[in-house]
Amino acid sequence: MIHNKPLWSGLCGRCPNCGQGKLFKSYLKQHNECAVCHENFSHINAEDAPPWLTILIVGHIVAPFLIFFKQDVFSEAIDLALVVFMALFLVITILPLAKGFFIAAIWLTQKKKV
Repeated sequence: MIHNKPLWSGLCGRCPNCGQGKLFKSYLKQHNECAVCHENFSHINAEDAPPWLTILIVGHIVAPFLIFFKQDVFSEAIDLALVVFMALFLVITILPLAKGFFIAAIWLTQKKKV
């Protein structure tokens, strides 16, 4: 049986073990250990997975807007500004969620082995 509580906790930026401690000490810098349950996270490194997932999601959201803006609804400068702002906003929003999710997934996978 797959437990999704740790994945949801990681997505919310919380400890996948207890669901209460914070996973990050800053925007993307993870704690080495949970302040509540003292679970060790120093060995977990999500590496390239969070940026990959972020690019995948943002690309699928932004692409239809690029097609819509091809119809010359606004000037090119406004089109560019809207697309860049939307893409940056989405990346800044989604990246920590993706990193928390992958940290929790790696933690859960390693817990299953033990």
